[in-house]
Amino acid sequence: MANHLPWRVPFRQQPLELAMPTISLVSASVGDQIPGHELADPDCPSFPGLLDRPDVKAWLDEIGYGPDSEDELVYLVTQDDRGMIPAGFEHIAIKV
Repeated sequence: MANHLPWRVPFRQQPLELAMPTISLVSASVGDQIPGHELADPDCPSFPGLLDRPDVKAWLDEIGYGPDSEDELVYLVTQDDRGMIPAGFEHIAIKV
């Protein structure tokens, strides 16, 4: 007797939270040891439109990050390194 496979195999979609990676933006000062890349670093991963999102803009305003702020740095931390963000540093998690 031959094996019979159904014509259509049901597609099992991943839950949305697994399908969308999460990154974090971390507020830091010069000299702080943070995993990831400072936003101005040429090696920083690119997520087009990230800084234009209303939630991200509001957070950046809240921490005082902007072109006139020389002492405030923001680091982008990928999903793999999120657990290494030091305690006490303000950060925001963002699904991208």
